[in-house]
Amino acid sequence: MELLVIRHDLAEPRDATAGARSDAERPLSDAGRKRARRAARALARLAGKLDVLASSGLRRADETALAIAQEFGGLRIEPVDALAPGAKPEAVADWLRGLEGAERVAIVGHEPGLSRLVTWLVSGLSTAFLEFGKGGVCLVEIPGRVAPGEARLAWLLRPSQLRRLR
Repeated sequence: MELLVIRHDLAEPRDATAGARSDAERPLSDAGRKRARRAARALARLAGKLDVLASSGLRRADETALAIAQEFGGLRIEPVDALAPGAKPEAVADWLRGLEGAERVAIVGHEPGLSRLVTWLVSGLSTAFLEFGKGGVCLVEIPGRVAPGEARLAWLLRPSQLRRLR
């Protein structure tokens, strides 16, 4: 399996006023939507196809995933609770194990969970040794069973690098 790990793009700032929307409802900023569309075009060129596209269910991640889905011909976005902030890498691994036959999977989520997930998949360690910028992406190759320390980090792109590939 090839796993594209994508951090959501730039979101609106947290509102400090009373009655403000919850963190889960924060949308992408205008700049974040533009960046997400440009990044999605580059991802389509890099990846070619996706079998599964999943998002944490938080609005900013869903909007990033929507840009990707549109670029990949209207792919369905699967909400996955294991991608929400605070989830453990093992929960994502359990979900991935249920994707029999999927060759290329993309997930959209949040920091620091994504960096912990990639570190755990590649090294088996629970402390992250990398960090995703907003809109950053990496490709993790999982040669067999999804297990800690069994994957390989093929590449990691900062958001600006990804957008230049369009």
